[in-house]
Amino acid sequence: MSDEKVTQTETTQEQQQQDQQQQDQQQTVDMKTYLDLVAKMEKMEQMLSQEAEKQKEIEAKQQELWQKQVQLTLQENNLEKFADIVKVSNEDELKDVVKKLTAIVNEIKIETGYIPADHAKTDEYSKYEKEKNAAGMIAVKLSKLFK
Repeated sequence: MSDEKVTQTETTQEQQQQDQQQQDQQQTVDMKTYLDLVAKMEKMEQMLSQEAEKQKEIEAKQQELWQKQVQLTLQENNLEKFADIVKVSNEDELKDVVKKLTAIVNEIKIETGYIPADHAKTDEYSKYEKEKNAAGMIAVKLSKLFK
């Protein structure tokens, strides 16, 4: 019986050694895989940061292009003096703002336009007086008496 125990013990020890060798090999493979994965992950992180920077640059260019479009639209409508005031985020808002500003500017032009203060109605008597037509002037005066 002791031989059987010794043989089982030896077999168990051999099996444990084989298991240990397999685990060592597996750990070695796992370590290589791990290092490869870490390297790939670092590359991906670098690519992501580069993509984020590119995205920020693209957004900055789009914002700059939008501001140029706003300025050009205002300039086309003779409203470039309002460029510092106008803050819009899309095309519909820009159209609405341009309409409103154009209406306001037109109202101001009408209000500040030339309106003669001493403009009097021209009546028939003044008309004949300018023509130096005495008969017409007398006729107008007499017509007022008989009304």
